[in-house]
Amino acid sequence: MNSSILCSYNSNSCHFIDGSGRCLSNDKVLDLVLKYVKPTYYEWVFIVIYVIVFIVGTIGNILVIIVIQRNRSMRTVTNMFIMNLAAADLLVLLFCLPATVVQDVTKTWFFGLFLCKFVNYIQVCDCFTLSFIIPELETQNKKQCYS
Repeated sequence: MNSSILCSYNSNSCHFIDGSGRCLSNDKVLDLVLKYVKPTYYEWVFIVIYVIVFIVGTIGNILVIIVIQRNRSMRTVTNMFIMNLAAADLLVLLFCLPATVVQDVTKTWFFGLFLCKFVNYIQVCDCFTLSFIIPELETQNKKQCYS
């Protein structure tokens, strides 16, 4: 479909076309974007909860990593697994949570193809990390209890 035929004025100045083929002004496009991107009351509650999770999770995971790294007596096998879980959780909090909040609130993806693939990759890696480390952690605890 040729956009120059559908536009009611010069095709060089027409950057946005609606569903019926009419050119939209920049102001109209901005109004439409703000209408769909502006968070509702419930989405603001959602955002506040995510911010709290982000702050508490980031501080907590960083503290776990610092405590285990600074104290030699804390470097047991179980604690190293817990530190690995904290590092994986920190990656998800830093890379995935902000992008997920923006996507959930705005119902669109603003961050480009690279970040789309990267965020999904980090989420999948975290799921595999949790599914492989947690059973091993339980096995280690059973061995320590019986020895």
